[in-house]
Amino acid sequence: MRKVLVFITILGVLFSMAVSVNAATYAKDISAYATVASDGSSQVTLSVTIHLDQAVEDLRFPLPGKSSNVTVNGSHAGSRMENGLRMVNLSGVVGKAVGDITLYFTYSLPNMVVTNEAGLLELQLPLLSGFAYPVQAMEFSVTLPGQVTAKPAFSSGYHQANIEKDLYCTTNGATITGVSQVELKDHETLMMTLLVSEEVFPQTRIVLPDFKTVNILTTLFFLLALAYWALFLRNIPTWPFRKPNAPEGFTAGELGSVLHLKGGDLNMMVFSWAGLGYLQIRWEQGKVRLYRRMDMGNERSAFEQKCFRQLFGRREFVEAGSPRYGEIYCAVAKSVPNMSSMIHPKSGNLRVFRGMFAIVGMFYGVSIAIGMGYGWFWMIVLGALALISSWYIQAWAGDLLAADRKKLYMALTLIGAWLLLGLLSGVFSIGMNLALSQLFAGFLLALGGRRTPAGRQAMGQTLGFRRYLKTVSREQLRTICESNPDYFHQMLPYAIALGVDRKFARQFGKLPIGPCPYITMANASPMRAEQWRGLMQRVLKGMNTRSPNSRVNRLLALVKSFLP
Repeated sequence: MRKVLVFITILGVLFSMAVSVNAATYAKDISAYATVASDGSSQVTLSVTIHLDQAVEDLRFPLPGKSSNVTVNGSHAGSRMENGLRMVNLSGVVGKAVGDITLYFTYSLPNMVVTNEAGLLELQLPLLSGFAYPVQAMEFSVTLPGQVTAKPAFSSGYHQANIEKDLYCTTNGATITGVSQVELKDHETLMMTLLVSEEVFPQTRIVLPDFKTVNILTTLFFLLALAYWALFLRNIPTWPFRKPNAPEGFTAGELGSVLHLKGGDLNMMVFSWAGLGYLQIRWEQGKVRLYRRMDMGNERSAFEQKCFRQLFGRREFVEAGSPRYGEIYCAVAKSVPNMSSMIHPKSGNLRVFRGMFAIVGMFYGVSIAIGMGYGWFWMIVLGALALISSWYIQAWAGDLLAADRKKLYMALTLIGAWLLLGLLSGVFSIGMNLALSQLFAGFLLALGGRRTPAGRQAMGQTLGFRRYLKTVSREQLRTICESNPDYFHQMLPYAIALGVDRKFARQFGKLPIGPCPYITMANASPMRAEQWRGLMQRVLKGMNTRSPNSRVNRLLALVKSFLP
């Protein structure tokens, strides 16, 4: 008998503890005041008094998922989307306070007037969205732009339409007021629906797209883009076996064309020609001058011969920092060398593929606007910004294997901006989807279009050469340099073109490197590999890469014309 009494006593203690814990936090009172405009949008103010017996670390208050411009006690409130609701984080507002705490929420709702199944206009206004704790008392007031001509109906999560018997509701002109006559349970919801007329809401209502519609369109364009790539742009290069030498027949300035089917890089072609003995580079006080040592014959490709003739003509030397050099550089950048031998005749258009994926990004931008509860204006604005951002993210991410990493960093900056916007708007997953989809498109773009067998082989050899420059050991380099002392200077232009020059130079450590055979300067004393790499980068900066007719130069010239 004693054991039974002890067991009952323990159960009673546990029950009392459970009751005390459940009663520790509750809403003493919630007052909702909504003003509905003639376009169906609403401005809502909530007065919420919460009782806390002890501090709650993760206290959140739910608002309708379409809420926007949310404030708590007059300040911007951090929130995130969760299960279709906008959860407002109250930790920073409440802190470790206990007792009765009153909070004032304000937020906006878009057009809440819809056409029901019977074809009639109906206002659907959420008044309570499922607070995690019980609500002892609730009152509400809804003001319409015209007279209320129908009886409002109410539904809840627990009681459905039976909630009406627990509410006392009155109508006075254009205002509906009500109060709950019983305590509402935790996670309870309350929705008011009201039949309205065209006289009260006379505007022509344009139905805004919802998440479901936009997701269908996003998926459709994503699949279309993948199908287009698989049919017309698919490119699987040969396995990149490590090799110590560059692909035969290509200069350092043409490796970008081999990898990405882009135009040539005149600067890197100049370094390759200098290494082959066609010209000499003179570096003096930040200026670069190119001296022709011999003419280029049929031993080089037709594309190289054409570029070499454009560069020198009948001149014996060329100022690499001159406007004329910049014009030639830009012209070479627009020409893809060995186009017919590299690209398959049935290869598709990369711009079409990029456009499809940019539209995917646009729809993600529209989804962010929907998640933030915005209307058409911000849907158009964020959609356009996402479209433009996606186009650049693809292009910049596609330069992953290129020498200039600034574009990749710019792509990451844009991605970070969209992730931050998604985080602040409570739709971080949408921002993440935008970033991942465009990075994926950039990766496919980095493979270029559909290649011929020769193009695939050249791409595989280039990737293998790039891997070798990144991973070659110091012992291997010592062995190679014993038989070829100029190996570092010969390979450095290729390492720069492939974006691995820093790692390549680092492998040489403190080993002194002799003078460069194709660069002359005032101080030609031996230097370490990293110092030579730095010098090469400074020489590149001294070579003009802009045409005087480019948009940037024209803009700079216009600005200078207004300066005193």
